[in-house]
Amino acid sequence: MDHPPIIPQRGPQVPLLRQMLNGLGCLLVLPLYYYLTAATRHPLTLDLLLTILAAEYNRFTNERRRRRVSQPAAAAAAAAADPEKPRVVDAHGGPDCMAAVVGYREDPGLFARALNSYRAAEGCRFMLVGIDGDEEADMEMVRVFQNIYPDAPTIHLDTPLGDLATRTFDKLATADLHASAEESYHLASIAHCCDLAREILGEHDLLGGGTGPQQVCIYQPHHSKKAIMFTAFVFSLVLADARGIEYLWSSDSDTLVYADSLRRTVATIAGDPAVGGASSGLLVHNAGDSVVAQLGRIVYWCELYLTRSVATAAGTSDCQSGPSSAFRVTALPGILYPWYTQEVWGHRMIVNEDRHLTTNLLLRGWTVTYVSDTLTATDTPTNLRKWILQQVRWSRSGHIESLQSPTLYLLTSPLFFWAAIKREAGPLLGLGYILYYLCTGASLAYFSWTDLAVRLGYTILYNGLRNPDRSVRTLGLWVGLLPALLFYNLPLPIVHFWSAVTVLEDGWGTSMRSQAAGVVPDTGMWKRWKELGFFVVYMGIVAGVAARILAGHLGYAVLQTERAVWGAVVVGFGAAFWGLVVRE
Repeated sequence: MDHPPIIPQRGPQVPLLRQMLNGLGCLLVLPLYYYLTAATRHPLTLDLLLTILAAEYNRFTNERRRRRVSQPAAAAAAAAADPEKPRVVDAHGGPDCMAAVVGYREDPGLFARALNSYRAAEGCRFMLVGIDGDEEADMEMVRVFQNIYPDAPTIHLDTPLGDLATRTFDKLATADLHASAEESYHLASIAHCCDLAREILGEHDLLGGGTGPQQVCIYQPHHSKKAIMFTAFVFSLVLADARGIEYLWSSDSDTLVYADSLRRTVATIAGDPAVGGASSGLLVHNAGDSVVAQLGRIVYWCELYLTRSVATAAGTSDCQSGPSSAFRVTALPGILYPWYTQEVWGHRMIVNEDRHLTTNLLLRGWTVTYVSDTLTATDTPTNLRKWILQQVRWSRSGHIESLQSPTLYLLTSPLFFWAAIKREAGPLLGLGYILYYLCTGASLAYFSWTDLAVRLGYTILYNGLRNPDRSVRTLGLWVGLLPALLFYNLPLPIVHFWSAVTVLEDGWGTSMRSQAAGVVPDTGMWKRWKELGFFVVYMGIVAGVAARILAGHLGYAVLQTERAVWGAVVVGFGAAFWGLVVRE
């Protein structure tokens, strides 16, 4: 081996006493939270206020991290030596990084916009594009890359590096009779892949410093997003090592970055040696494509900004968003193999890529930041079917990562455990409440419409004052706000339940958008029923609940109420079946 291997690093070690205290805190935090919410007539509002406190604490912490980068010790010492000398702070200064962008049969126009957005990205010293596919339809993305960067090389791999890594692991472990720690085989497999990547990059003169092309495109046989991410990460490790780059930005082929997206996100890692990864906030760039996309845009503005902040009460985030993630390069070698080969009950996971990366970082002692005051623009589904299936897929990964590694809560904080249980149990309790009310007409737990209205008012006020996405403050927001909240929150209980029942399914719920791939139908009617039948049934339940509420206000007798309720169930089911299964 001519080049020394890239040495992986771990985050700070959590002392055993701290782990024991965290475990005790996990046992106490849930009864304490229950007591606080049960003792008030406004539990929903109290819950929101706690979330807002977490969001503000998170923003304060991230700003403090960035200040450590923008005001280094040398500048502070100079200012102390000459206090009358004015300080000049470079607003565009900060740590540099390289970017890895991956995709599969993306719309060429959107892909071109995504690539061009990196031209203005501050601190991006090199860009690697990974394409998951090498058939004729996949070459459209390659041609888009070549048109934008005509001098940059393109590299074809006959075999995905993930397959090579698993074969190397099996060969090494078998030859050694599994005598060594499993992690040593992991690292050796990654090192072997890095050696191969270094050889390939050397053949294309990409291992020099600032000379030559600053972009490269790598494409390989179609496998999965996780496979092309693995390949992109391995090549990025070698490129970053050769160029002295400490941080890696990872994104998707449908994502647009702003001038400060990369640098401000990476700065939160650079400003704290305990941080191994970060992700920025998100907004929607295709809101004009459909009503569903416009509602999705408002959901991102109103709900996701706050819900993503809940876990940060513990000082760390529980998920890095795939379109806007950043990593400390030295944190990656130790987690890539276990991330790529994740199994749940013997089932190999291929769509759980983002959250499992975060989990692996946390298990190795790293902190992960959510940079809520920095934005990246992503694409959102344009019809209800794709939106629901996307939510189901995201929820599946949440179930797996929340429950598969309980030691995670000993390494983080009781507040992190509180956020996970709140996320897991809340929608399921909501579903139980809905079903109980449908069948009995009685409330399973305390509920106040006033409490709900106050929570909604505080949500709007806080987002209006503090949400960094200023573009949503239009008439469309106020017209679409209530529909958007219903659009997100109404399906949430059944999405959460169904994703738990089907947690091992690997479907993405979306189709490719490449023009070369042709028009891809959404699926046949039977498949749509298998995908969305749970939601169709739920729409009947929701219609029945609405009918029971209305009947109560109108003073219906018991028999009239039951007829109205179950009649509404049938009508709601039929309407949803027609709209989502037959007509789609």
